[in-house]
Amino acid sequence: MTDNPPYHLWESMLYDVLRTLPHMLLVLYAYRGHWRFGKTFTIVMTALLWIVQMILPQVGDYMPGANMTAIDIIEIVIYLVFIFVMLKEHVGKLVFTVLALSNMGNIMLYGGKCIEGLLFPELAQLRLHYTYALCSLPVLFLELTFAYFLIFQNICSHDDLPDDAYRVKIQGYLWRYLWLVPAVFSLIWFQSLYGSDKSTLEERLNPLNSLYLFAVTAGSMLIYRIIVQLAALYEKNFTLLAENHSLSIQRLQYDSLNERLDNMRRTRHDLRHHAALLKEIRDSGDITALDDLITMYTEQNRLDQPLVRCENETVNVVLALYSETACQNDIAFTVRADIPEAIFADKKDLAVLFGNILENAADACKEVEGSRFIDLTAAYTEMPSGKHCLSIIVKNSCGAVSRDEKGDFHSTKHPGDGIGISSVKRITEKYAGSCSFLPEDGVFTVSVILYG
Repeated sequence: MTDNPPYHLWESMLYDVLRTLPHMLLVLYAYRGHWRFGKTFTIVMTALLWIVQMILPQVGDYMPGANMTAIDIIEIVIYLVFIFVMLKEHVGKLVFTVLALSNMGNIMLYGGKCIEGLLFPELAQLRLHYTYALCSLPVLFLELTFAYFLIFQNICSHDDLPDDAYRVKIQGYLWRYLWLVPAVFSLIWFQSLYGSDKSTLEERLNPLNSLYLFAVTAGSMLIYRIIVQLAALYEKNFTLLAENHSLSIQRLQYDSLNERLDNMRRTRHDLRHHAALLKEIRDSGDITALDDLITMYTEQNRLDQPLVRCENETVNVVLALYSETACQNDIAFTVRADIPEAIFADKKDLAVLFGNILENAADACKEVEGSRFIDLTAAYTEMPSGKHCLSIIVKNSCGAVSRDEKGDFHSTKHPGDGIGISSVKRITEKYAGSCSFLPEDGVFTVSVILYG
């Protein structure tokens, strides 16, 4: 064992408590709704990590030949693994959190030592002393307060997104690169810690250096706040876009029903005129005129379109809507749907699910020259386990299909991935099901299965 350092073991442990525990608790509290494991297990693992984080620095002080840089790296790796394993969030967001807290936590180390140097010049020459911890407390309090209220209070405030899988998918677009911002500030801190010819103690005792790093930290916190706010705004807008898409389908259904009611009113109003015309045709014996009248009457009122295709009212309304869309665009529309009224799936989810699939199918057919078709098969069955299963298979004619490097289908209406497919995947995951999208030989096949 080496000579005892010029401070007590409890002073070193007190320093390590302030350096690690408050930030760990802040992370866990900020992500309290996104713990991967239960409360008890998470608390136990946090306590174990804290103990490890306290023991490792003592190894460097009391064991000969210990490499402090290697110990610091080990501490960082353990902390990173803990965060990534215990929290259920996008990796980029967790990296952003760790780097941001690490950068902001460094100001406690510099500010506390600087204050100790001003108040206790002789004791500040020691690497660790209880006065260092005392002087670090106000800096730590201010840093954690600003970090929480400016950044981490709202970093997970958007749990109104449809479900975890959908939320992570949305955040994947955001946090894939945003973690690079605190990474840049980490380089600034790295340069301050290791890029100077002066010792770490001299750097921390220099008030000008501490003021400079304080200004960098304050600026970085403002930038982090802007990032979190922009991310929140993006998530809200994406969610509203998906909800508006759902509402637009419902509005189309409403307009379709109103159109049918208007047709019925016009039919009743014109019935007496048609009766008089039929009487004239009968008296004249002109069968050709009778055929023309029947054709016109059928086209105007779509009498060849069945009103009931499915027992489930919600699904039937969507099928009726796109049956008319198919008729207007010369698309052969075939339906075999055996779905009762009372099933486990929510009516809104059913409307969005069938609406998105059929809307995409109709849009794909419109781009095809020549014969076009949509074929839908849906069945609701009970499994031996007692659970119920809703299966849907939709095939439609399609042209060339565009995908990105990940294999996701591009939207034909706007840049990026199709919202319709994302909505179908979201609903599928909500009901613990599965879905597939397969374009092959000019036919696009969508298969969906839901369990409840």
